[in-house]
This record gives sequence, structure tokens and C-alpha cells, in this order.
Amino acid sequence: LYIAQTVGQDAIPCSLTWFTEEGSIHTPEDLANLKFPDPTDAKAKLQSYADTVAGTNVGLCARLSGPLTLTYMSTGPIPIESFMYLLFDEPQMVEDLMDQYVEYHIAVLEAVKDIPFHMFYIGDDLSSSTGPLISPAMLDELWAPRAERLVKAALATDRPVMFHCCGDETPILPYLVEWGVQGVHPLQPVANDIDAIHAKYGDKITLIGNIDVSELLSFGTPEQVRQDTFDHLDKFYGDDAGYIVCSSHSIIDSVIPENYLAMVDAAHEWKKK
Repeated sequence: LYIAQTVGQDAIPCSLTWFTEEGSIHTPEDLANLKFPDPTDAKAKLQSYADTVAGTNVGLCARLSGPLTLTYMSTGPIPIESFMYLLFDEPQMVEDLMDQYVEYHIAVLEAVKDIPFHMFYIGDDLSSSTGPLISPAMLDELWAPRAERLVKAALATDRPVMFHCCGDETPILPYLVEWGVQGVHPLQPVANDIDAIHAKYGDKITLIGNIDVSELLSFGTPEQVRQDTFDHLDKFYGDDAGYIVCSSHSIIDSVIPENYLAMVDAAHEWKKK
């Protein structure tokens, strides 16, 4: 909370995601033995965060993961790689596991909906920098109906949803817009042309991020970061659905502290113009 207040961050996240041990689901028998926690256990955790931010100018974001990430990290013995084989060797098991994760996290949403918080962050890393991890057909058949259920359950609580996906987000943007998601994050420059995305979807969904972690924030200068932040705000903030300043991924070890602070300070300076 102190850091959020110091830099003027809008909200702090509370993760309500649960998934089993990485790479632990190999067979239908493993899935049959999988035990989920009580979804109402999430209430105490989120309430403690709500109590912490109460009376401050910092919001509270409930964080959840989507069905594809949870499933490919759970299946094994090698997460992601084993999932790709299981899509063909045990497709029903994969679908059942995805369904169970969706059902559990919808139950979590139901359990916490009366706690005072402000928004949802739903993350599902579907893509690499060159495209989706699964085929467009599988994206449409396996992922979209399940992700839609989770997103719609979150929206039904009358709170906005910010959707996170690493890598190329263009394959999922039509779904997010159709479902009514309010913001998309983090729009990594290596995989996304934010100008093209803004031209196509800027009046439908708020763009969040795109201040490059891998190059600019890690190896640029504070003045370059400041200018890039200004450029993003000048181009995207005032029009259509708007823009929120944010790095293109987590603030990793290579990020120069002075560059991070330059991004933060530039956002506040621009706002005062």
C-alpha cells in the first residue's frame, strides 16, 4: 500500500487464483483425485486487503487466472509442453480440467462479490510473441467459451474487467471486445502494434501498458522513457476508450529504477498539463 500511495498507483491486486502443483496432472486418474479448496476461503483474504485500503485513495483489484494458463501449468510432467501432447492424447481430460478451474473460480467470484473492491484483473497467457499457443480453432472451441463464462461472471458483479495476456493479443481482442471487457494489458511492443490496435479497437477497449520493459525501461535513459510516456498519453489517452500508463510486463530486475520513476513522474506531469 505504501508503494502504491508513493507512486500514485491506482490500485493494488489481491490474487484469488488457485491451481494445483505444477505438472502434477498426467492422467484422468490424477484429475479424478484432484481436490479443490473451499472457494469461500477467498473471502478472508480479499477482506483483509479491503480493510487495508479502506479510507485511502488506492483501489482494490481482485486477480484471477484464466482456464488455459491454469490447465497448461497443471498438466505434466512438463508444464506447457505436456499440455500440447495431452490436447491430442487426452482431450477430454484437458477439457474437464479447464471446466473444473472455471467452475471453481466462478464460485470464488460468487463468494467475494459483496466485499468492497473495485475491479477484476483476469490473466490468461495464450500467446507467445509470434502468435497464440494453440490453433485458432482450438482457441475458439476450447478457450473462448470457458473464458467467456469467467469474464461474464466477473462483469455480472458490476465491476470492470482488465484482461491480461502476454505476447500477441490480436487473436483474442475480438473476443474481449465482444464480451464487454473494459481494458486490455500489457500490449508488449515486441508482439503488438499499439497504433494498429488503437485504430481498430480504441473506441471499444482501454489500452493498458506498452511502455517497453525489455528495451526502453531496462536499457534506455530516463529522458527517453519520459518522452515515450508522453507520446503514449498524447496519442491514446484522450480519445475513445482511453489509455492507462503501465509497463509492458512486470518490473523485472533489469529495469533501471530511475527509468521506472521517470515513467511514473512523466504520467503525473502529463496529467497536470
